[in-house]
Amino acid sequence: MRLDCGTKAFSLPNGTMIASTFNKELVEKLFSYTGLEMCANKVDCLLGPGINIHRHPLNGRNFEYFSEDPFLTGMMTVAELKGLHSAGVTGTIKHFCGNNQETNRHFLDSVISERALREIYLKPFEIAVKDGGADSIMTTYGSVNGVWTAGNYDLNTTVLRNEWGFKGFTMTDWWANINRRGSQPDKSDFAAMAAAQNDVYMVCADGDENDDNTLEKLADGSLRRSELQRNAINICNFLLHTNAMLRMINQENTVKIINRPDEDKDSDEPVKFYDLDGNLEINLDGIKSEQGKNYCFALTVNNTGWYKVTLTASSVLGELAQLPVTIFAMGTPSGTFTWNGTDGKPVSFSNKIPMFSHFTTVRLYFAKNGLDLHRINFELIEHMDNISDIAFVQED
Repeated sequence: MRLDCGTKAFSLPNGTMIASTFNKELVEKLFSYTGLEMCANKVDCLLGPGINIHRHPLNGRNFEYFSEDPFLTGMMTVAELKGLHSAGVTGTIKHFCGNNQETNRHFLDSVISERALREIYLKPFEIAVKDGGADSIMTTYGSVNGVWTAGNYDLNTTVLRNEWGFKGFTMTDWWANINRRGSQPDKSDFAAMAAAQNDVYMVCADGDENDDNTLEKLADGSLRRSELQRNAINICNFLLHTNAMLRMINQENTVKIINRPDEDKDSDEPVKFYDLDGNLEINLDGIKSEQGKNYCFALTVNNTGWYKVTLTASSVLGELAQLPVTIFAMGTPSGTFTWNGTDGKPVSFSNKIPMFSHFTTVRLYFAKNGLDLHRINFELIEHMDNISDIAFVQED
């Protein structure tokens, strides 16, 4: 479980290590325990497993995925899903499909022949649906053969539902682009998404701020009411079989946690939220580093893009002291700064960090005691609208 707030979670081997066991029974048992941990934390749907193919050794996310082999990938996915399902929870298999590199994946167009698509890149998803009972799927940020997967009818309806018999629901990746063939990608083309039977746009807490074209397309007939009703049925069918529904009707399955150290118990302190409109300074006076602890806050990123993030701190320890602080954004480590003793004077370190999600959690992890934090600054250096390069990858 990725708990961005810094709460400790069961530590699992990564996807490649899991697949290296070739042991379906062991993997299923392992993820039955993860399912219990999800129940204890009231998490009903894991955003994984990731099951994209190891197409190239330099893919920055290969460690999360299982293998270069579609059959092995499919079998491991089935084992994980069965383990989760045994605890009443589930996993969202992702990213559907052709997300075989991490670099520039928001704008990637994977050009893939139909044979390669079906025999390599779609095959693990097919196995997961037919043999693993997959009921939740996430599409990608990018496109396949010119059509962004969030609005790709051939993938989300023709193949996934009509050919494989998928009965669950499909979500986009967070604030993904959408298009119809021949049109430009657009984050607010919800009509194309709904028509493709991609059921849920993630995330819509700020949905009223988007230029949603659903009503406009309903009026001109290019989107039908029956298509929206079909999507609603998919969503409701999924929700009706979750622990979340059991909690609503007071039939929750409870999990007892034993032998939990007092220092690992959840904090009741609310997370602080800040609006990031382009430039922001957050006062951290009074925050001191404590070995193994975290300081967390959340950002509403009104201008997404690349930011220069500067952390300022001081220490009265000697010059040989090494005081690392790692910055996490949305659970991803985005740089580690190491202070020596500063003679009590403020010293700043900066790093370039992507802020592509409208809601972003930031976590500062402290490896040592002895550092006094002063402030953290965010400066927009490249707006998302200016990041327009599209990478094309040929899949043989």
